[in-house]
Amino acid sequence: MTVLAVAMQKGGVGKTTTALSVGVELAQAGARVLLIDLDPQSNLTQALGYDPTTIEQSVYEVLLNPTLGTSFATITTSYGVDLIPATLALAGAELTLAGRFGRELLLRTALEETRRTYDYILVDSPPSLGVFTVNALTAADAVLVPLQAHVFALKAMPQLEETIGIVRQLNPSLRIGGIAVTMVDRRTSVNAVVEEAIRAQYGELVFQTVIPFNVKLVESPASGQPISIYATESSGAQAYHHLAQEVAARYGKR
Repeated sequence: MTVLAVAMQKGGVGKTTTALSVGVELAQAGARVLLIDLDPQSNLTQALGYDPTTIEQSVYEVLLNPTLGTSFATITTSYGVDLIPATLALAGAELTLAGRFGRELLLRTALEETRRTYDYILVDSPPSLGVFTVNALTAADAVLVPLQAHVFALKAMPQLEETIGIVRQLNPSLRIGGIAVTMVDRRTSVNAVVEEAIRAQYGELVFQTVIPFNVKLVESPASGQPISIYATESSGAQAYHHLAQEVAARYGKR
């Protein structure tokens, strides 16, 4: 099985959409998939149609009680994936956990038994490199990076790579497992130039599939549905279908 931390400290790059869409596509192909919302904004939770204010057990409780595992906070969704949701309580958890010994290892500890249940676990990390993202990286086998075809997003990569290097002290095998170029508008030449620069710099790490800038991809999270359900025939849905196939081919069922 594979644990993927979907991480990028720059916001607005399609991180949550990538975690959700790839996860649902993998599940529709027959894999057992768990999605973990580790972002206090609860975007992944809401994108699956859940109201964070009505959830009693969440990833916050998992982090506070890692030896209890994750099943008590896991929701079975109607889209074929399981979800550990996030609530607003997570916003204050960073301070709560700041002085806790081994705070970087909480998620990894919680997932020790859970890993045996799933083929893929995708962790949606917040757009920062704080304690939650470090927990995701420490628990992960690899990092799936949604990288917007924008010069500022590309310039943010060295900071993420530096953080990965630091986390290797706790998780020596951690690596960038794949880079998905997102929010590409073929009508603008700058996107093509940045995509070319990304591929020149990172080579085979970059997936062949490119995620387009697509209105349906913006609308689907607000609808509480993944793009494969909300707009099945859209270019965004088709792109994530192909990206999930690439992810499956790269990692397979371990």
